[in-house]
Amino acid sequence: MSLPLLSGILVLFFGMLARSSPTPDSLDGHTSLTDCPSCALSRMQKDMPATSQQADMVEAVKQHILTMLHLKQRPNITQPVPRAALLNAIKKLHVGRVGEDGNVEIEDDSHSRTEMNELAEQMSEIITFAEAGASSGLVHFQISKEGSDLSLIEQANVWLFLKLSKTNRSRAKVTIRLYQKKQGTSKGEEELVVSEKAVDTRRSGWHTLPVSSSVQALLEKGHNSLDLRIACEQCQEAGATPILVEKDEREQSHRPFLMLAIRQSDEQPHRRRKRGLECDGKISTCCKKQFQVSFKDIGWNDWIIAPTSYHANYCEGDCPSHIAGSSGTSLSFHSTVINHYRMRGISPFNNIKSCCVPTKLRAMSMLYYDDGQNIIKKDMQNMIVEECGCS
Repeated sequence: MSLPLLSGILVLFFGMLARSSPTPDSLDGHTSLTDCPSCALSRMQKDMPATSQQADMVEAVKQHILTMLHLKQRPNITQPVPRAALLNAIKKLHVGRVGEDGNVEIEDDSHSRTEMNELAEQMSEIITFAEAGASSGLVHFQISKEGSDLSLIEQANVWLFLKLSKTNRSRAKVTIRLYQKKQGTSKGEEELVVSEKAVDTRRSGWHTLPVSSSVQALLEKGHNSLDLRIACEQCQEAGATPILVEKDEREQSHRPFLMLAIRQSDEQPHRRRKRGLECDGKISTCCKKQFQVSFKDIGWNDWIIAPTSYHANYCEGDCPSHIAGSSGTSLSFHSTVINHYRMRGISPFNNIKSCCVPTKLRAMSMLYYDDGQNIIKKDMQNMIVEECGCS
């Protein structure tokens, strides 16, 4: 679903406003071609009665919902389904649940999806190949700066290839151990087992050994290198060989590597994606305006079963040139390009104003009756504005 379709709510609203009053920017009732609708919205609302604004917005919301449901008009419910039958069907089919207040509630996982997406944005996966250590059996992993900066280890595994000789007939298990020098010891250097795993010797193959705690401890101390000694006491007897950093070209594809899944630390807010502003009546720059419509208040609760209301948020406010393209959203590059030409005074960009638009949206699920008294559950994408930014 594209942003222009969602912005239909504002287009309809602006049309209503334009018919009811002239804009402050023009005495003849026509806005400048270069003016941005969402920039003018907050100024126009100051000259309109609150009741008129509310009525216009509700009509815009109604039209938007009908459009998203592909309906020309609201369904005409002449013979309502008995509520007991409705609730029983909903429970049996698991399309919703009945809340303590008796209202039907839809399982809305859009918030959890949003949280998962934000978490994914903070995640990095890094693969670091082993380098030869100072002595036999030692391997060295140099963790990248990206890993050092993010600092919270979700997962860290050393991948090691165990090669079996062709004459091997053993089915015994062998134990692979990873040793790390204990920090702060003298040159006698005590070693600690940081990971171990018992593996079978039926065939050659890759094995993973977890080292999350060791890597986390290193990063917390400001270090970004991991040195490990790989040992397998029963391997020789079993005809097995852990492949380390070999000079033999044939074994280069079996070189050990460290796989890290790292998450951004909450203690590094400067690395987090900048969020859009919430309108609070004190700011004039681009922000998200909260607007909630109760289906009961507008007489639509006879055909809309759930939810009980719609968060018809929208964007309003000015977009000065110094903040255009700085929202940290997917529109930032688009904005930067336009702003680059605008600042250089190149026509026609010098006459185009940056506009306050939705930069993050989420889906909305709706349970409703159609004209045939059938219950429909529909998931509508990009229905609710979460954040706004300058285009």
